[in-house]
Amino acid sequence: AVLSPLGYEVVPKADQADLVLINTCSVREKAENKTESFAFDLQKLKKSKPELKIGITGCVAQQEKDKLLQTLPFVDLIIGPDNIDELPWILEEVESKKTRTVVKADFDNGGRIWSTQSKILNPGPSTFVSVMKGCDHFCSYCIVPMTRGREKSRPILDIVKDVKDLVSRGVKEITFLGQNINTFGKRANETLSELFHRASEIEDLKRIRFTTSHPGDIQDSLIRCFEELPKLCSHFHLPVQSGSNRILRDMRRFYTREQYLERARALRQARPDIVFSTDIIVGFPGETEEEFEMTISLMKEMRFDNIYSFIYSKRPGTAAASRADSMSDSEKLLRLSRLQVEARRISKECHEAEIGQMREILIEGTSKKDPTRFTGRTSQNIPVHIDKTLDMKPGDLMNVMITEGTITHLIGVSLEAHGQPGAAHVINH
Repeated sequence: AVLSPLGYEVVPKADQADLVLINTCSVREKAENKTESFAFDLQKLKKSKPELKIGITGCVAQQEKDKLLQTLPFVDLIIGPDNIDELPWILEEVESKKTRTVVKADFDNGGRIWSTQSKILNPGPSTFVSVMKGCDHFCSYCIVPMTRGREKSRPILDIVKDVKDLVSRGVKEITFLGQNINTFGKRANETLSELFHRASEIEDLKRIRFTTSHPGDIQDSLIRCFEELPKLCSHFHLPVQSGSNRILRDMRRFYTREQYLERARALRQARPDIVFSTDIIVGFPGETEEEFEMTISLMKEMRFDNIYSFIYSKRPGTAAASRADSMSDSEKLLRLSRLQVEARRISKECHEAEIGQMREILIEGTSKKDPTRFTGRTSQNIPVHIDKTLDMKPGDLMNVMITEGTITHLIGVSLEAHGQPGAAHVINH
């Protein structure tokens, strides 16, 4: 979107491109390794196509810019997250050949208000809007404060203007993004619940989602939104990381297992059909077998619809990086496997329980695996595949009957296509 005024457009393959940007995340070490591997593959292409420009953007660029200059000298530009809007001018500098590699990886150090505009070239029915960046929590395993800086929130007026523009272009569902979105607006006397209320007033916006939350920052006003705002979807991504209070303390998460479960109960009381997903770290330094089993038991109690699970990844500069870690890689892999087996079992049971239920889905587009089907999502954020009919199109809100549940998705049939247009209105909030 930033480059489109200069005549750039997306191409499907790197060998067709004038510019390749490798966008990176440094939350886990694996991403850094993949960045270098991909860059060296592009170096081979650059030898046969010298005019090709290669750039590395994102958090790895921010954190490892000096290292990248040494290991990847053929790269033309290195850009941190706060410098993306400068890309057109950076490319001009690259063209001028003044330096071997142009590096722009500076933090936005001006105040706690973030002034930007959502630049989205071809938004679909569902799209993302960033409302804040950075994080004021310094979890002992997390690199985000070092790569994204302290929290900065956008003014609600600016966000609402962006959302209205996107809705006028056909967007029906917005997901608001922030590293710790629960503390949105705290430096400007604005709140996340206020943002949700203002967004709900936009008539043609049908659904509101948000991510990611910190359990210790969930306010009662946010919970009330699930009672008061039907447009707020019945899904909450709530990273728990561990079921052990000792590990949570060592992670600097500043909530307990009991407090996490209490907040989840309050949310379920406010919205009985709400579904939770989460993040879990396995093999944090010092984690015992008993503490790992506490995570398993919490997962069983919460019955998460979906989990994002990872082996602990040591990140330079974090407090946990210097801690002794006696657990072997094989033991960590075994624990991760056990966790994921249990998670898949729960997901399958939850999705099989959906069979026979009537749900409203937002059609997002053609299924990636089956071109004869559309894919949509329920309010609970569960993917649903349905057979295409001539009167369906992306952006439609459609009532469906669920006929099959798998670990990852549901299969349904359109009630409208079967002459039952009103049948699904008994569900949903």
